[in-house]
Amino acid sequence: MAHDGIQIAEAILEGAALRDKVEGDGKYRHRVSAVSRCLRDMVMHARGVPWSNPPQSEHGRQIVFDQGHDIEDRVVKYMQNGGFQVTCQQLQVTARTPGRSIPVPGHIDGIVIMPEGMPRAGQWLLMDIKSIGGFGYRMVYDKNRSKPKAEHMAQLSVYAHGIVTDPKYPDVNGYRLRDLKFGEATFGGCIVVYCCKERPKKGYGPKAVELPFMTTTIFDVDESDSYVSLDLYDEVERHLEAGTVPGIPSPDDPMVWGRETKGVYTAIRCNPRWCARYDVCQGKVDMEFNENKEG
Repeated sequence: MAHDGIQIAEAILEGAALRDKVEGDGKYRHRVSAVSRCLRDMVMHARGVPWSNPPQSEHGRQIVFDQGHDIEDRVVKYMQNGGFQVTCQQLQVTARTPGRSIPVPGHIDGIVIMPEGMPRAGQWLLMDIKSIGGFGYRMVYDKNRSKPKAEHMAQLSVYAHGIVTDPKYPDVNGYRLRDLKFGEATFGGCIVVYCCKERPKKGYGPKAVELPFMTTTIFDVDESDSYVSLDLYDEVERHLEAGTVPGIPSPDDPMVWGRETKGVYTAIRCNPRWCARYDVCQGKVDMEFNENKEG
């Protein structure tokens, strides 16, 4: 029998998961942050297919989200202490899809103006802050070059070429984000700040090497890249109009975190741990639709 401490922890985790239990994933809305989401899951969500595998409280999904928000706020303060000017936090930007001009809104983490002595000094960078586990951190950390995740590059590309639609910033409303100027500073690309949530190491045992707790990646974006990413939302609409649901993605598809190990691909997201519609997607339970679902 589990000891008393386990029972108490379970009750706390249930409290953390209460929002999921009450709200689920709500009414479907196009949003930039979903630019790398599984298309099949997006369409099922939009058609009102309910969760078949609700997030388990022991996995602490809401706690992970809250950690991300907390780390974002702290990293901005650290940057300001380090001499970086950070502005336009949570600025609303709206992109439009290439085929149907469907609005896809989102909020940027911020804009950082690079000071003298830093790479791209005198320019401003579109910034995203990501909290990340040790395994993922080792995948992006490289002391010799930037190595951002593909989904993060896609997201920032869409933001960079979107239009500012934020009533809090009337002076820049209607302008493309990358065309903005801050004093003499013009757009210089994008930066992702990766902050590890645990003690980052490379290797194991006595040969393990300690890594910096944080790394950044700077990269350029192209408008054509944003069009490719935004076509995802046109595809969702095409399925909604046709009353169809796309097939199960191939295990090597990036949208399901396809990962190769010795020539074999594994769809990491195709798992009840990550996908709240796994059983219905795999045909283990019947697919029910409610196109008029309200969140």
